[in-house]
Amino acid sequence: MMDQELILLNPGPACTSQRVKDALLRGDLCHREPEFSELLFRIREALPRALNLAGTHEALLVTGSGTAAMEMAVISSVRAGRGVLVVNNGVYGDRMIKIAKAHGIPFDEVGSDWTVPASPEAVAAALAGRDDVDAVICVHHETTTGLINPIKEIGEIVAAHGALFVIDAISGTAIEDQDLAEVKADVICGTANKGLHGQPGISFLLSSARAIERFHEAPERSLYLNAASYLKSDVPFTPAVQVCYALDEALAEYADQGGFEARTKLYRERAALVRGQFERLGLRILVDERFRSNTVTMLHLPESVTYDRLHDELKKRGYVIYAGQGQLSADFFRICTMGEIPWHRLEELEDALRDSIAAARG
Repeated sequence: MMDQELILLNPGPACTSQRVKDALLRGDLCHREPEFSELLFRIREALPRALNLAGTHEALLVTGSGTAAMEMAVISSVRAGRGVLVVNNGVYGDRMIKIAKAHGIPFDEVGSDWTVPASPEAVAAALAGRDDVDAVICVHHETTTGLINPIKEIGEIVAAHGALFVIDAISGTAIEDQDLAEVKADVICGTANKGLHGQPGISFLLSSARAIERFHEAPERSLYLNAASYLKSDVPFTPAVQVCYALDEALAEYADQGGFEARTKLYRERAALVRGQFERLGLRILVDERFRSNTVTMLHLPESVTYDRLHDELKKRGYVIYAGQGQLSADFFRICTMGEIPWHRLEELEDALRDSIAAARG
């Protein structure tokens, strides 16, 4: 039996600190009481500030995973009779297409290989002469492979066109180096967990004034995920109150630890540490170093080792890894360093990997 806490090296849900876990015990609270309104106001003020977007973007919270935020953003950003352009180079780009299809929203896509960033020039070409595209949707950190897309450059192109720019930043917020204040994004979607180190179950939209205006113009395509409803009411439906407590504490912890610069520096240092281990162990990384995220690393499975065997051996040693997705599921696995992870546990990962690979071959 393991005598250490299980370390989640999957791309969410991520481990959290004891301070954040303890916040779940603040007590039961009705969401229609003034105490919850105060809590919600505090979170909605803190989220844009934490990501350098105070004064330009307003936060809306929805109870649900990051996909709930993305679905809300997509369906609330498109007027009747218009469509979206989806930048697609992974499973999560493809998910945006599935959302559009599910709601009958016309779409086009700019596709590219899963191992290279999206092309801003291809986005510009796809938008040329198109006045029927209301929004461009792009994943910042495509966690399928651990790839970063050039959202700043794409944002410039979208702004010149006049469409809304909607970013899936669920695995990028408070992790990746790109300062979101430099990106001309109208809607930025994130989650309480992952880089902000809160508990899973709450997600959010950070929306510009243009986006908020659009939310009121778009048809009501969903009862629960209609962004305009969240502008009219603090919370139109019962929220996960205790998860809000945890996010409130996580945002306070984030600020106490130095905010955006300190958090992204931590993630860069973690990535350097574990990728040095992978190199020493002879584990090959799929994505070119120039395009890698600060957390997810997609690795070739070692020769004669299956994912299931490697997963189970590592779990015995206190670590949970994650399978490849889609076309990469047979030959690759992922290691991700999101959330609250003691540094010494990352240092010990190298020996755990070496022993687990040997055991998986045995």
